[in-house]
Amino acid sequence: MASILDQLDRLGEEHPHKLLYSFLDLNGIPLESYTYASFLHRTKAIAGHLRGHCGFAAGDRLLLAYPPGLEMICAFFGCVRAGLIPVPVYPPSSRGFQSALYKMVHIAKDCQAAGILTSEDYHASLKTNLARSGVAASGVDVDYISALPWIVTEYFVDTTGDEVFAGTSQILFLQYTSGSTMEPKGVMVTHENILNTCALVIDHPEPVVVTWLPQYHDMGLIGTYLYPALRGGTTYGFSSMDFIQRPILWFDTITTYQATATAAPNFAYDYCLRAGRLAKESLEACDLSTLRVMMCAAEPVKPDTYTRFLEAFQPYGLRSASFYVAYGLAENTLAVTLGGREIVSVNKRALALGKARMTTEVSEIDGATQIVSCGTPLPGLDIKIVEPEQHIALKPGLIGEIWLAGSGKCLGYWNNPELTLKQFRARLVDDSPYDDGHLRTAGASRT
Repeated sequence: MASILDQLDRLGEEHPHKLLYSFLDLNGIPLESYTYASFLHRTKAIAGHLRGHCGFAAGDRLLLAYPPGLEMICAFFGCVRAGLIPVPVYPPSSRGFQSALYKMVHIAKDCQAAGILTSEDYHASLKTNLARSGVAASGVDVDYISALPWIVTEYFVDTTGDEVFAGTSQILFLQYTSGSTMEPKGVMVTHENILNTCALVIDHPEPVVVTWLPQYHDMGLIGTYLYPALRGGTTYGFSSMDFIQRPILWFDTITTYQATATAAPNFAYDYCLRAGRLAKESLEACDLSTLRVMMCAAEPVKPDTYTRFLEAFQPYGLRSASFYVAYGLAENTLAVTLGGREIVSVNKRALALGKARMTTEVSEIDGATQIVSCGTPLPGLDIKIVEPEQHIALKPGLIGEIWLAGSGKCLGYWNNPELTLKQFRARLVDDSPYDDGHLRTAGASRT
């Protein structure tokens, strides 16, 4: 069975001393770093302790609850090497504590977690927040996660021997959905999903990636930590809060390390354009000319934000070919389309009626709205726009659901065969019964 470890181990042998990960503080100073060789050593140490001393069985699910940093990435690969299934979660902190804790408890129950991996500082702060919040009386089943073994992986420094593990799990990890509109669902991501999609998303070898995206979110974890590592690259990361506090850090890091790729949601580009966020003098040394990819994804893209950001940063080397919009979702291993740059104007009334009609006359401007293209599908990905009730592929110009088929499609939702059948095995009326079916996603137009 294919494994991402085979690729990473090979790269570690080819260039052991090359920098793999570096995590920076608010001022851009490295807090912790790993070469390929030192990272592999660290993950083997964690794997050995998890299998040899913690009593876990192959295929057990372990929650990863870490503050921003590289320990979560070490623990992720340590689980994979030990034949365990990592489950990244948002670590509840003082802000939004109760809702985050509720999601964490839900995820722990849903995946039947055997334990929780964490850092020493975070475990102590969680206990403090629990004591202060009085959350025990709020209906959140705190006792459930409190009863699980909490394991501080920072203590696992040395390897425990040359134990050969039975093999990796087919499921690489569980990526839980945000749970903003319904209960979080665990997407079963396989090794093959990642290996098949990696080179399609990062189209150049040895990328240099700069990121502040959360590591528990699919765009952050897959797009800026897993994919670059498997392409022989280097990732420079820092926390989301550091970006909010000091957005110039994003551009300084790109400039300092001559980054080739970065990504962020629409809000981040809009945030950088707000008055007072970035002083003009702070951008004097900014150089974005090394970027081959500056991606905008993960939430709806506003045409005005896209055009204003491009205009504002072209003087600093940002090329229009590098700045593009993408569309994806965890259920399809992150990416569906790339390279969106075109902005079209469509008739609002027609849009409300399920039709995408372009506006070309000046007289129609008041009744029009602008939409940014999400680009073109990844190679090998079959996309259809479907009438959701009748399961019929729609003609050009009509709006429907996006249905996908291809190697990026994940196995389904953990422990939810009924919803997996509905969402991951959807069939058009003229599909063959031998087809694997389509992944149902969100609404869009076919033009």
